[in-house]
Order: sequence, then structure tokens, then C-alpha cells
Amino acid sequence: MNQTPPPFRPAPRADVPAIDMAVLETRLNESLDVLRDTYAPALGSGGGWYHELARPEPGTTATALGLLAFTEAGRPFEHFDAGLAFLAARQTRSGDALRDGGWATKTSLGMPVVEATGWIARFLARARCDLREDAPDTRRAYRWLLRNQNPDGGWGSLGGCPSRVWLTCLALRALSQLNPYDPAVDRGVEWLTADRTAHRPGWGPTPESPPTVTHTAFALVTLAEARPELRTERLLDAYDWLLEHLDPEDDHTWIETYDVSPHGAGAAEPGADPEPVWRLALWHYGLPIALTALLKDPRGPHGPVVARAFRTLTRSEFADPRWNGRPGGGRTSLWTLWWRLETLIALRRVPLAGAADVLHWLPDATVVKRSHARERALAELLPRRRLVDPVGLARRHWAAFLLSLVCAASALGVAAGLWAWKDFWLSVILPVILTGVDESVKRRRTPRGPPPAPP
Repeated sequence: MNQTPPPFRPAPRADVPAIDMAVLETRLNESLDVLRDTYAPALGSGGGWYHELARPEPGTTATALGLLAFTEAGRPFEHFDAGLAFLAARQTRSGDALRDGGWATKTSLGMPVVEATGWIARFLARARCDLREDAPDTRRAYRWLLRNQNPDGGWGSLGGCPSRVWLTCLALRALSQLNPYDPAVDRGVEWLTADRTAHRPGWGPTPESPPTVTHTAFALVTLAEARPELRTERLLDAYDWLLEHLDPEDDHTWIETYDVSPHGAGAAEPGADPEPVWRLALWHYGLPIALTALLKDPRGPHGPVVARAFRTLTRSEFADPRWNGRPGGGRTSLWTLWWRLETLIALRRVPLAGAADVLHWLPDATVVKRSHARERALAELLPRRRLVDPVGLARRHWAAFLLSLVCAASALGVAAGLWAWKDFWLSVILPVILTGVDESVKRRRTPRGPPPAPP
């Protein structure tokens, strides 16, 4: 039997920042579909992805990110076991304790580095692969991260390399999932939060560098995971700095590059063989990382900025994951896809209200009153409207105005003797009365709800 559809309800106004969860789910599904379409088997065993998704040979970091995407989204993936097998086959086995258990990148000359090991160890912890015999050895990866921590508490690409903010965050995000109570996490957090002042609340690539939106956001995301109870004035200053310097309309990507040497120097002692030096690159996509960070603000996310950033990430010219690669490169990048996908998942998980907030359940809406405004009346927080809005009034009641004008003109015609009162009542007043009665009856009818769900 045909069902009458529910009454049409207009979408929110375009100028009001909002997060459409249907759009969010669509973009999330699109990203996962791209990962399914670009999965490639590896020579030998297993399979995965390369960070340039158009290339067929898998890489370790990209494969871990691809599998992590399905894990975080809670979606099954038919090649999950093959991806695990690929990562297990690429885990370094060595008698050198500083190398055993880690993963190398294609540009690190076979040396395990934090750039790969941090991501893979985090994936293994999030996917709960500890007890799987076909998975990489999580304990050895954990020990690799501990052994390659620098004495100052931070991490470089490997032990002995200068500590960098991004790499320290990668290691801390992995360790906070593997064992958040390890003293190494405390030392890493201390290194990351040292020398934070009101005049320098943000983070840059290194402790001496000027702050950037990307590094500040990643540091805040890391601290929220490693030490969720941390809430200091300096931390709140960093959130304020991020909010002040973030442009929610800027879909900005860039690459951080730096030289790496196993012992932190470009050359060995005179007369000895030169130290190997290679160049590594970190792909940054600042806007989604900043959005994820703002969602973790202890005071609650800043709704309008979050909504505008969400609108930028999901607008048509940037939303298709198949066309988001390195700036000017024309290639599809797993990194831009991953950062957007991680942010969409974080948005989907945001709780409605914080611990000290107040919820107001209205018949057709829910209002969240933040903790700092809990003593204020709800009416004070709602947008105030003018008592008389001539434009809005004309738009809503134009038909009544037009009928009133017709009645007035007809009455003037009677007064001028152009027609009789009987014509006036039969041709104007009576149709107006009948139309008003009909509309009044329609409005009193109980509107039908949505059709019932199929059994």
C-alpha cells in the first residue's frame, strides 16, 4: 500500500554553519571505496597500498594507514589478513637492538625509522592484533620505540637523530595505545610541553621553529590521547592560539622535508667512511588535523569554526578523494585521503555534551549549554530576533497583503459608485472568507509522520 511521504522540511540555511551527518557518512564511504579500489597485491605475500595510490607496489606505512582506516571506521575489509601478512614480512629482524622490530621506508636505506614504525605500531594496537600469530610482533615494535627514544625525551627518525615535534607525536600516539603507563610516555610528554609560555603557546617542526597550525594541532591531538586529563593554562593557551590562527576556509597541504643520519651528523670521523644521509618527507594536511584538535578542546569545541572547516573539507571541489594528491603533482595521495578520513571519524564520535554541560531537550531540537554558561538562562543564549522584520513579514504574509489591497480597492470602487455593495460582497469578501476557513481547517489536521520501517 502506498504511504504518504512525510511533510517536506527545508534544509538549514546555507549561511548557518552546520555539520550534515549524511554528508559526513557519504564522504567517509567514498574514501573507503577509494581504498578498496586501489588495494594492490605485493610480490611474494600479502598486499596493501603505496602513498601514491596510482602506483601498484605497496609500502609499509601506507598499508598500515589503509588498514587503520577500516579499523577506525569499524568496517570489514576483505584483504585485511593479507595486509597484516605484508607488514609482518617487512618487520626488521636484526641482532642490533636499535634496529630489531621496526620498519623502514623506501627512502631510509633499510633503516627502521619512527616515520614508519610509529604508524604501524599504532595500527597494531588499535586493531588489537597482539594475539594473532600472523600479525607483526607488537612487542618488538614497542621495544623499538622505547630503545630509540632520545635522552631528552623526544624522538628523531631513529635514536641519535635530533628530536622533532612531529616524530615525537608519532611515537607518543603509538605508545599511548600500546602502554600509556610507560615512563617513556611521561618523558615524551614532558619534552613536548617544555618551554610552553603564553608568548609561545604553539609548536613548530622543532622546538626552536616558529609555530605552525599543523604542528600545534598535531601536538594537541597527541596530548589529548597520551594524557587526556591534562588541562593547564598553557594547554588552553595553545587551543586559543590554534583557534586564532586557523583559517577554516583554507584547504592547505604542504610537505616538511629534512635530512636524516643514523648518528645525527652528516659525516663520520676524518678518514672513515661517510655516514649515510637520506632525506625524508612528511606530508601535512593542516585543516583536518586542526579540526580534530579543536574537537578535543577541554572546554568544548568551537561549533562555528568546526562547522566551517567541515564545510571546506566536504565541498565538491575538494571532496573527491580520487583527486587529492601532492599540491601540483596531479596524483592521488593516501595522506590527504587519510587525514580527511580520520577527521570525519572523529566528528562521528564526538559526544553530544561534556561532563559539566547542560542539555535542554526541546520538542524539535536539543540545545547544549556549555559549562561556562550553565548559570545563564537559555533565552539569553538564543539568537535575538527583531520585534518587527518587514522583509520577513512580507515574505510570509504576501498573500494576505495582496488580498487586503484588493479589498481596499474594491471598497473604494463602491464608494465611488463604480459597482454596488452586493457585487463587492459576492465577488471579493465571500471568496476571502471561504479561503480563510479552508486554510484554517487544513492547519488543524494532524500531520502524518514518516512511513513505518519495513519489517
